[in-house]
Amino acid sequence: MRQQAEPDSPAHAVQGVLFSLPDENDSGGEAGPDGAVRGYRGTVASKVAGITYRQLDYWARKRIVEPSVKASHGSGTRRLYSFKDVLILAVSKRLLDVGVNLQNVTTAIGYLSQRSAAQLENVTIMCDGETVYECTSDAQVGDLMKSGKAVFGVSVGSVWHKIHDALDAEDYEEIHEPQEETFTTPADDVVAARAAQRFERAK
Repeated sequence: MRQQAEPDSPAHAVQGVLFSLPDENDSGGEAGPDGAVRGYRGTVASKVAGITYRQLDYWARKRIVEPSVKASHGSGTRRLYSFKDVLILAVSKRLLDVGVNLQNVTTAIGYLSQRSAAQLENVTIMCDGETVYECTSDAQVGDLMKSGKAVFGVSVGSVWHKIHDALDAEDYEEIHEPQEETFTTPADDVVAARAAQRFERAK
């Protein structure tokens, strides 16, 4: 798999590229020393991310951005979003605001989801209307700006700190994740099969 770019290397195109997965113990950037993960309710996540609750609910139901701490399982249950989930929501909102189409935003979301919260602190997402790029240095951003194309960008690192500070003032629930190895369920297999079918149709 392709490794993260060095500071002076060209920006990585997100589309069609396999990126290194985050450390398997990453929990969205909010895990405490006892393994507890902070979960934020949908009302908090939407407010801090700058989107409406209706949009949050739509993205969750369409599986564009789903809560990673606790998903909703029917009426009476509530979703819980991690810090990284809220960060991805906020970055997606900013990309849409500057005119990036939903297809490219979805591509960016897929990339952001593969990175750990710590890795995202030093990333800028750029889009030229066709391709989404990962930039980890000012030089890479400058190279894209010199391309002559109209380029939109969002400093994920800047948003990272804003979201982190905003969530510090909000209520949260602590969820203790099991430390033992987890196993896939039949539902996971169904999801994987559907994703494979969508990929095959897209070819």
